[in-house]
Amino acid sequence: MEIKMVAFEPMNDIHKNEVILLEELLIAINNNENIKEKFDAFFEDVKKHFAFEEELMQKYDFFAYVPHKMEHDRIIEQLRIVKKNLNNIEFLKKYFYEEFIPWLKNHIETIDTVTGGYLQMVSK
Repeated sequence: MEIKMVAFEPMNDIHKNEVILLEELLIAINNNENIKEKFDAFFEDVKKHFAFEEELMQKYDFFAYVPHKMEHDRIIEQLRIVKKNLNNIEFLKKYFYEEFIPWLKNHIETIDTVTGGYLQMVSK
């Protein structure tokens, strides 16, 4: 899966790793194998990814911290629901292909691009 790069390289590194874990999870879902293991690894990575961004946004007083964090919190809640439905392959496919992937691409192209530009500017 292709994702847009942002101006702040540490965010790109996190996004690239998350995509690798997401692709591994999608393979597991499509093969109906090791789903829980792959989901748990992916979910832990998402939580660390969001915490990393939120810590930097707070440290550098990012002007859009609240809406950015609200988006993260919304996705964490969705993933908690997904975790309760790991046996429902069709639900998982629908969520990841129709909701999460489009959200992730849009999130990176919009607010993460703005956040990355800001962090690149202020963290020098």
